[in-house]
Amino acid sequence: MAEDTSEPGGARPRPARAARQPSGADMGWAVTGTLLSGMAVWGGVGWLIDQWLDTRVFFPVGIILGVAVAIYVVVKTYGEPDPAPGRDAGHPPGGRRSRPRTQKGQR
Repeated sequence: MAEDTSEPGGARPRPARAARQPSGADMGWAVTGTLLSGMAVWGGVGWLIDQWLDTRVFFPVGIILGVAVAIYVVVKTYGEPDPAPGRDAGHPPGGRRSRPRTQKGQR
């Protein structure tokens, strides 16, 4: 066959595929994991500081800080959807900015 020019037993190159877009469930699990891991990590740091200093204030502060940092990371990562291929994200459909419609004679 003319198409099969590689040596027998040799590896064939993989066909180029477009990157797969994550589904809604994948994105939801990623957000959930980010929020839970932020709480666990920073809450754990707060608990360790509480154990070291013999206090009880850093554990809740660590959990709150972890949630805040996790929300920031989620918004930065998933906040703005990607524009559709071939379209400029800054302009509405039709290529020009729309003006509010008025009745004849009014401005």
